[in-house]
Amino acid sequence: MFLDPDRLIFQNAEVLRRNMTPAETLLWEYLKNSQLGVKFRRQHPIGIYIADFYCHKHKLIIELDGSIHNVPDVAANDIERQLYLEANGIKFLRFKNEQIFNQLEEVLTTITNELISTPFRGRGGLAKRIIPCLDVKDGRAVKGVNFVNLRDAGDPVELAWNYSRQGADELVFLDITATHERRKTMVELVKAVARQINIPFTIGGGINEIADADALLNAGADKISINSAAVRNPALIDELAKAFGVQFVVIAVDTRLTNGINIVHLNGGRIPTEKETLSWILEAESRGAGEILLTSMDHDGTKGGFDNLLLKKVNDAVNIPVIASGGAGSVQHFVDVFEQTNVDAALAASVFHYGEILIPDLKEVLRDRDIEIR
Repeated sequence: MFLDPDRLIFQNAEVLRRNMTPAETLLWEYLKNSQLGVKFRRQHPIGIYIADFYCHKHKLIIELDGSIHNVPDVAANDIERQLYLEANGIKFLRFKNEQIFNQLEEVLTTITNELISTPFRGRGGLAKRIIPCLDVKDGRAVKGVNFVNLRDAGDPVELAWNYSRQGADELVFLDITATHERRKTMVELVKAVARQINIPFTIGGGINEIADADALLNAGADKISINSAAVRNPALIDELAKAFGVQFVVIAVDTRLTNGINIVHLNGGRIPTEKETLSWILEAESRGAGEILLTSMDHDGTKGGFDNLLLKKVNDAVNIPVIASGGAGSVQHFVDVFEQTNVDAALAASVFHYGEILIPDLKEVLRDRDIEIR
């Protein structure tokens, strides 16, 4: 994971994205499948940072320092990023590759002791994120109510630049008709956005195979989001996580309450499935999802507040970050979702697009309520 990394660090990260070092491979045999009693993820995203191994439940990062970390600039970067994340409630354990090979039992004991002494998820941990979402149709940002009655919200590249200036932590772009109309997400939009902003962004819509994701990541996207394709072919999650790393895989889930049960819907909310929402999210996590973007269709566009009951239920059940989506209408709704559910991020569209809530003002209120933000 990196803070303003130079070209050398990026090149190293690109290699490790697909291939673990021998030391990582050895340690991963003891960390994977909850063998130490908690779930770890490898190459896991924490904002713009990538952790070698991360336990979300205990907010614990494990870093393995190979020879690249002996380079002075890289070593300085290590210190800077660690201080930043520790200030945001993250715990660090750092080992040399040689320790993994020669002192593995001591390493595992150190990790176990840290897990015992580190508190579980809760207030004061990882800083919360504010994420504007841009639903894109025919190259324009749009917004509707309950996924229908769309109206123009502006140029997505211009909006992205504006949000970056305002202090948004991340952005999400969803080509909302790509799957329905059997179109691929436009790579050119990704390239245009990547040229304009310096914050992470996720793009989704019409991603059905490895080649789609590869094109988007190479064009400049930081993460890709899949929804309908994952439900129809759950193995796609496994394939993407294996090919690119879990930190690049966001599973978007559109859910609606049907006969008292939250049911997953596909194709921009047009098609109900037989999948119960929490069961599907747990399966997605087990297959390698790095993050869940959960949208309540009943709340979407209504400005009546997030679906906090569902969000808390899901957030308590998983060990990966959850992004709340659907229903934001006031600053208080953001306060409520963080205080009542402890989700990692809150996403909104129209209240940001039309200037009803300004991100600097929102963050000031959250700070006043002692909600840790960036």
